[in-house]
Amino acid sequence: MKNKHLIKRIFKYLKPYSFILVLAFLSALVYVFATLYAPMLMGNLIDELDYLHDFGSLRNKFYTYLYLLIGCVIIGALFGYIMTYFLNKLTYLMIRDLRIDTFAKINRVPVSYIDSHSYGDLLSRIITDIDTVAEGLLQTFTEALTGIITIIFTLVFMLRLNYKIGLLVVALTPLSLIGATFIAKMSFKTFKAQAEVKGRLTGFVNEMVENQAVIKAYGREDANTKTFDEIDEELYKYGINAQFYSSLANPITRFVNAIIYLCVATFGAIDVVSGGLKVGMLSTFLSYASSYTKPFNSISSVATELQNSFASLRRVFELLDAKELPDESNLKEIENIDGEIAFKDVFFSYKSDVSLIENFSIDCKKGEQIAIVGPTGCGKTTLINLLMCFYDINSGDITVDSKSIYQIKRKSLRSHMGMVLQDTWLFKGTVKENIAYGKDNATNEEIIDAAKRAYAHEFIMQLPHGYDTIISDSDGMSTGQKQLLCIARLMLRIPNVLILDEATSNIDTRTEILISKAFKEMMAGRTTFIIAHRLSTIKNADKIIVMKDGHIMEIGRHEELLAKNGFYTSIYNSQFQVK
Repeated sequence: MKNKHLIKRIFKYLKPYSFILVLAFLSALVYVFATLYAPMLMGNLIDELDYLHDFGSLRNKFYTYLYLLIGCVIIGALFGYIMTYFLNKLTYLMIRDLRIDTFAKINRVPVSYIDSHSYGDLLSRIITDIDTVAEGLLQTFTEALTGIITIIFTLVFMLRLNYKIGLLVVALTPLSLIGATFIAKMSFKTFKAQAEVKGRLTGFVNEMVENQAVIKAYGREDANTKTFDEIDEELYKYGINAQFYSSLANPITRFVNAIIYLCVATFGAIDVVSGGLKVGMLSTFLSYASSYTKPFNSISSVATELQNSFASLRRVFELLDAKELPDESNLKEIENIDGEIAFKDVFFSYKSDVSLIENFSIDCKKGEQIAIVGPTGCGKTTLINLLMCFYDINSGDITVDSKSIYQIKRKSLRSHMGMVLQDTWLFKGTVKENIAYGKDNATNEEIIDAAKRAYAHEFIMQLPHGYDTIISDSDGMSTGQKQLLCIARLMLRIPNVLILDEATSNIDTRTEILISKAFKEMMAGRTTFIIAHRLSTIKNADKIIVMKDGHIMEIGRHEELLAKNGFYTSIYNSQFQVK
């Protein structure tokens, strides 16, 4: 994606607020004019000294120019503040919209996209990269707006005072532009690489902080520190290169500007000696030459900062351009489902060259308890991902009540399914809010009833603020207690299809017995999929699907499968000592 295209896209976020840019532009005009008119007044005052020998007249002139100068300073300061206010407002309105679009995009991309990127990298794009864009935009708006207006106004004033010297300045101007352009191109590559390494580093740090217990348990502190140092060293190298190129911009521009200033001073002095220019106007000319060159210094610095912003903006737009979930406008919503589910000749692979699920077919009747067992990587959780439409199958079909799930809106389909995963997920909020996460209009009575049925009410009431306790990393809850809250969340909704992925793996034996009783009541009449490695939890399942390498090896009840003395029996024997 070229920088020209990036500029075109970011300016789409400017369009709704163009009136703010107009106000900022008008404020900048007044601010720059007032700032540049002051040297003109000073030059005129100096020239007046040659003609006024009467003290009274000189004093009157002095006060007149003094009041005008004070007026210029006040007006310049006031409109400079107004301009800054509008530019800040404009920038952060644009960034707000960009961040909203980026976060909303996360909800529209397939789960496969999320799984293919580290969480740290995605966070870096949404937070760090957009912050970098904000800094670059604000600096660009401020320096470019005032700089361009200053350059135009000073050129007009200089050409009006002495067109020969003014034309000389115009002729030397391209030298500054060439230098700034060269540096900008050189710095972009390093800033782009720097942004990518920042994303990797953020992802690595995020993973390490979240999994400190595992890291310490396996003694991986030194190894992880070494990996961090390697990534950090890479970031250091790109950072040094980026700063090297960006630091060249200012000296090169200043050197060219010094040449311009020297030429103005030399030719201006010659003109004064020859009588073509007055001393006061030479003073004004030198002031304008300085004012004229300053924006080039600022703009050259902005150019390198802008390359950093472009590198970050590219990463943001890569996320915004990611393939979205298919349009659902022609799909149907369903008010209710009975729970008859069928997989028909399903083929699926995460990677095109590696097949995981092949020719998979199974019929699940309403109210059946379906257990899925098998070694790690056989495709148990993948089946649930396919049923929930987290991933699309390569071929075949999956139906609910004889309707293809690909003819039903995903949100509507998922609203009739409830899931409890092995890994608990609770957000920062109250216990009450976490239980009611899937049912916005839940009453306090319903929430408490769900907690009681999940056997979570007792420990919740022992928390400092009961159901109003804020859940955080330092709340002291055990993993089992957090999983009980997830189960209570499911108890509140009680959908017609339940998915339990090793749902009681983090709960002690006593609590597991109580939860099993609650589940038995809840599963009555509801189609339930149970994914478990511990076969003791699925002995009462209506149907056990035994999988290996994406294929169904055996199907039947617990006793039937043991009687076959096949693959299920070998798994069972590996977990229980057979005498």
